[in-house]
Amino acid sequence: MNDKERIQAPLNSFSLPKYSEIPDVGLYLDQVTKYINGWLTDFPEMQVTPSMISNYVKLKIVSKATKKTYSREQVGCFIFIAMSKTVLSMDHIRLVLSLQQKLCTAEDGYEFFRTELEKVLTSFSAPSTRETVSRSKQSEEERMVHNVCVTIAHKMYLDRYFDQHTPDQTESKPEE
Repeated sequence: MNDKERIQAPLNSFSLPKYSEIPDVGLYLDQVTKYINGWLTDFPEMQVTPSMISNYVKLKIVSKATKKTYSREQVGCFIFIAMSKTVLSMDHIRLVLSLQQKLCTAEDGYEFFRTELEKVLTSFSAPSTRETVSRSKQSEEERMVHNVCVTIAHKMYLDRYFDQHTPDQTESKPEE
């Protein structure tokens, strides 16, 4: 297996559980951690610890457990946070989840996230027709730099997006 195949293989095979497949029997903190990390074994930088999960609750990004157990909706939020924390601040994750809650159900929001992520991950190995000609002449290192640029551009876009959707901090401060 060459380098490109070793990079692409875990991306092509990655999947998250469908919303309906997330246990809805109420999972304890250690069970939530184990469940999420089981889906992220190829991506240890995204894995979570029980204290991280507790902090997401303390930060009021996700609601408190009911009788020490977490629901399917909460586990779906934790999965989103685990994946997003590598590129977004906690404030921006809170904003995304808040916007999602206003626009759709937890199931619809999670399913859109899950399917979009899987599409994007597999797109690295299947360039569009227009890109095929130019990419076929690129080295793997040039493609990597291209992907860094795409990541930076997306981060720049998201920063401006969040700036537009975050209440002005000065408005909420009482005057001294």
